[in-house]
Amino acid sequence: MQQLLKLTVRLVCLISAIGLVGCSSSSDGDGSISPGNQPADDDVPESLLNESALTEIEGIWEHRGYGDLYVYENNRTTWYALTENTCLQVFSFAGLIGLSADEVSQTRYALQGDELTFAFPGEAFVTQLQRREEIPSRCDDTVARDAQGVFDYLWATFDEYYAFFDLRGVDWAAEYARNLPQVAAVTDDEALFTLLSDLLSPIDDGHVLLSDDVNLFSPAVERGILAELRRSFDAQSAVTDFALWVEGALDQFRQNIVSRLDDESFDQQGQLAWGTVEAGSVGYLAILSMQGYATDADGEPLDDASTADDLAAAELAMDMAMADLADTSRLIIDLRLNGGGHDSIGLEFARRFVNERQVALSKTARSRDYESTPVQAWLEPQADGAYLQPVTLIVGPDTASAAEIFTIPMQRLSHVRVVGEKTAGSLSDILVKPLPNGWDVGLSNEVYLDADGVSYEGVGITPDIEVSVFSVEAIQAGMDPALDVALSQP
Repeated sequence: MQQLLKLTVRLVCLISAIGLVGCSSSSDGDGSISPGNQPADDDVPESLLNESALTEIEGIWEHRGYGDLYVYENNRTTWYALTENTCLQVFSFAGLIGLSADEVSQTRYALQGDELTFAFPGEAFVTQLQRREEIPSRCDDTVARDAQGVFDYLWATFDEYYAFFDLRGVDWAAEYARNLPQVAAVTDDEALFTLLSDLLSPIDDGHVLLSDDVNLFSPAVERGILAELRRSFDAQSAVTDFALWVEGALDQFRQNIVSRLDDESFDQQGQLAWGTVEAGSVGYLAILSMQGYATDADGEPLDDASTADDLAAAELAMDMAMADLADTSRLIIDLRLNGGGHDSIGLEFARRFVNERQVALSKTARSRDYESTPVQAWLEPQADGAYLQPVTLIVGPDTASAAEIFTIPMQRLSHVRVVGEKTAGSLSDILVKPLPNGWDVGLSNEVYLDADGVSYEGVGITPDIEVSVFSVEAIQAGMDPALDVALSQP
């Protein structure tokens, strides 16, 4: 599982550079998992993996709806990527699905007939696998690595596993026909990357990605803060370096926020920054990311840590912030720059604001011919009490992925109000798939639903009060309309 996660992090970090959102995979803390951090469904397995269990689960396991096949035997896993007509070996590594020995010892499992359920440490949802009697015969076949083979493989992978062609208004078969004549002209990797980018270009989805380890392409339409920064940069001539322009605008944006806080109240821990307003009566908490909390001794994010380690570090940071803000009469949570991260961190933060156990979200994997059984994530209240004073969330078009996973259950709470602009509507985890030539693609194959069965994919979360969240002209004038509206709430 860690190998899969690292592939995902690699793609997410690359795309986050485009979106001006922080990204890292990091660790800290003791790695222990409290009950609130495990998926809290009644069906969550209770048994911890041990040597006897590892022997019991040896075999061939398919993650249906995701196109992954794992062959686990003699404490070694071989991972294959499946489509209807192909089978590509991805990795072979020691241990169970790439987990460390410590992670294995914290993993819970249930084996019922041919159904195997894992609750991996630090993950918000369980993983369900189905036993297969044999490896598909096509896994003995070679997958073509030339331009035609890679083009066909990418198209077939999306055809089978991408869940939102109808939602995004894309005729995928027509895109194959449109781009097919260009394949014969491909003579090098640069031309192939361009061709595959053209094939993906109609899919306006921030979780659709193509990477060759150097270049990254996403077909998502540029919007939100980055689009505003480009617009404002193009409208002036005094600054000729776009990176310098961005740095200046973001620095002024931060200064405008800090200037509204009480003197000496500002603090920061990891991806959390907080302070108070109005002589300590109102709290302000900026959640900048749902990952990248765990750091080394120099305060730098670790790039090889597990989700569980990052979650543990996020818990500690949130404990510190909420302790400082516990006596406030209301709280503003700023998610404008939060492009996502780990679902489990988003839900860990959300549970700080509930006083009873409740469903947060459910999700299914939807491929062309299959829909998985829904799995649920719950919010478990903290033992030492929740923050139940009024809360105002500030969201915008850059509030995405795990930040939306946080916002969806929060907006349902009676003491929470949402202000700002509509969120990104990009919720599905990124399903990372290798291509035959060693490149990677990412796609959306999961449908997240709130407790009422509503999906926000491609739609976003509409605030209760709409107000601009990021305007360079307003920033330069020392203004922050969204924060001022949040401060005006009762």
